[in-house]
Amino acid sequence: MQQWSPISPSTGSQSVTAGFVADGFEPVAHAFQAAILSGEALGAACTIIHNDETLVDLHGGWKDTARENLWQEDDIALAFSLTKGLTGMAAAVAVSRGLFSYDELVADIWPEFAAHGKGAVTVGEALSEQAGLAAIDFRLTLENIGDEAAICDAIARQKPNWKPGDYAGNHAYTLGWIASELIYRRDPEGRRLPQFFADEIAGPLDQDVFLGLPDSFDRSRIARIDGFKMQDMVIHHTTMPWPLVLKMCLPTSLAFRALNNPLVLAGPGALDREEFWRAGQGAAGGMASARGLARLYNAFAQGGEKLGVTPDVMATLIKGHSYPRKGLKDQILTANMYYSHGFEKPFSEWEYARTNSAFGSFAVGGSLAFCDPEDGVAYAWITNKLGTGKWDDPREKMVRDAFYTCLENRS
Repeated sequence: MQQWSPISPSTGSQSVTAGFVADGFEPVAHAFQAAILSGEALGAACTIIHNDETLVDLHGGWKDTARENLWQEDDIALAFSLTKGLTGMAAAVAVSRGLFSYDELVADIWPEFAAHGKGAVTVGEALSEQAGLAAIDFRLTLENIGDEAAICDAIARQKPNWKPGDYAGNHAYTLGWIASELIYRRDPEGRRLPQFFADEIAGPLDQDVFLGLPDSFDRSRIARIDGFKMQDMVIHHTTMPWPLVLKMCLPTSLAFRALNNPLVLAGPGALDREEFWRAGQGAAGGMASARGLARLYNAFAQGGEKLGVTPDVMATLIKGHSYPRKGLKDQILTANMYYSHGFEKPFSEWEYARTNSAFGSFAVGGSLAFCDPEDGVAYAWITNKLGTGKWDDPREKMVRDAFYTCLENRS
């Protein structure tokens, strides 16, 4: 492993990138540095592991909009939808422990869930965001968002947004609560998702990844989010689908109801606050370092044995859930997306890894974390400056592309 010393910009201003890369992976460091020095990323961190060897571990930029505090190597940030992958991991461990199966009916575990024609929904369909519960009628606030019992009662009573199994759609918040209720109802210790995740995944791997930030965690290690407002989706439009932008202007639309409860036009950065950090929201509220995310995904890239994930469960994650009956078009995001067992998998329009065995998640603003078991890769890139694209954020993608080019040259 070679220590990488970043090059200060020609302006003479303070160098704000650091870390290391393996020999032959210097272009990854240059791409990462370019993202920071361009000003397009306030701060970011990236860790990439291949065949259990850390090849890239970089951090840089600032963790506050005042640009007073540099992003340090073990800092964490609000992970937004990267949290879904953490919930997918927890579900995989729960299935491996025999708490439930992906083919089991949700209503057999949670009888109230059967209301309004949801009785045939399987655990796999629910975790693959096909249950039609993207938007719920329960009015969420930062004060009640941690009341999982009340929210899950509302989800069970909810009429689905579409016929379950016909489509999938971004369950921006509800995925976490559904998974949490399933675990709670079958776990002999009665744990909900945040405690189960801490006990069974983050704790055993000793990583700074949290669903529900503990009081003991040093808040000075949190990189704060520089978000965007609703108007930025138009003014600074990049790759976000125009139909979604238009729907986000219509309070009655499904997209608005799914994505603006509880935000209400404030933009995702409004969630970066103590109440949300503590809540342990299992679809958008994770707090994580890039190192922690990569090392958790590395456990899966290496076959899952460290977490007790069975070969059958790994094979299911690698294969992926069956597509919705009416295709991949996300009923919320208005673009195709392949959701599977709490993760997103590559498909023809978004091949983020070299093989289709990969699974992971991207997040609003440009962050991405995944593993590719066939290729032996675990990858995490996080930022606190939220872009307005969907996936393949250019700041992240140039780092990932540089990595794969170097990996191919190494072979």
